[in-house]
Amino acid sequence: MEQNQSYGKRMWSIWGPLVIKYGIACIVSMMGMFIFTGVYIMEQGQTGDVMSLMEQTGDMTKLTMEAAERLLDYAVPLEGITAAVTIPVMLFLIYRDKRKNYEKKDDFQRVSFWKYPAIVVIFAALCLTLNNFILLVNLSSYSDAYEETVEILYKPSFAVQIICLGILMPVCEELTYRGLTYRRLRTQTKFLHAAIYSSVIFGITHGNLVQMLYAFAMGMLLSYVYEKYGSVTAPILGHVTANIISVVGTQFQWFDWIFKDVMHVGAVTVICAAIAATIYVWMQKMESAFPEMLQKC
Repeated sequence: MEQNQSYGKRMWSIWGPLVIKYGIACIVSMMGMFIFTGVYIMEQGQTGDVMSLMEQTGDMTKLTMEAAERLLDYAVPLEGITAAVTIPVMLFLIYRDKRKNYEKKDDFQRVSFWKYPAIVVIFAALCLTLNNFILLVNLSSYSDAYEETVEILYKPSFAVQIICLGILMPVCEELTYRGLTYRRLRTQTKFLHAAIYSSVIFGITHGNLVQMLYAFAMGMLLSYVYEKYGSVTAPILGHVTANIISVVGTQFQWFDWIFKDVMHVGAVTVICAAIAATIYVWMQKMESAFPEMLQKC
């Protein structure tokens, strides 16, 4: 990123991807609302006299509100559609950034393929540790919005959860928050500053206290593995792993089993935390894979 850019351009370079992401989300939501409301009205047998229905403001408002409530049942598929539409846009922006910086594949240090499974292990362990911590200290009791969000997220079928929550949404978020926001910040400041800034943004956009804290912790580690591996594939793999563990663990009641016995809680938490810490120490020995021309030291 050019260092002589105006303040406005620098802010747009950081926040622009998020504006585009949520702009697409708004368009998809409005289209979904429009289609669903029309279908719902047809189901109510009101198609015979649409104009008179439009004139009956009270009835129309009531039908629209009922349709909106029913639309919540399809919130996850809509998020999946939004992610599927957004992913190509973010990939294009990342490609454009590379062209602008005249980057080549050889500019990044190549990380051996055998080092990637470590990402799966550390994020699986961290996911279980953080979920256990949330349940152990009963963080959900401090946020009604979190409990409502969880109810909506895990309402669709298991297959839909895996596709949308486990794959499409994390890929979209990593391309946006790490592939663009963090990467652009990294050209202007040190790793820690870029990681904290992007992780705070990542946390805030999750909308409730529990998810904010969870997302911030995850965001810091996702930024770290991106820095070490030099490829957005690394944080994508970590985010997908964490989300799938959450979906599968909820579906098959892993957390219920863990909290049936205090020994289960202690053993699982300590083991997972130890595994995550061990891999983190191992990763510390890896040099940053980012090319020097993109680093602001």
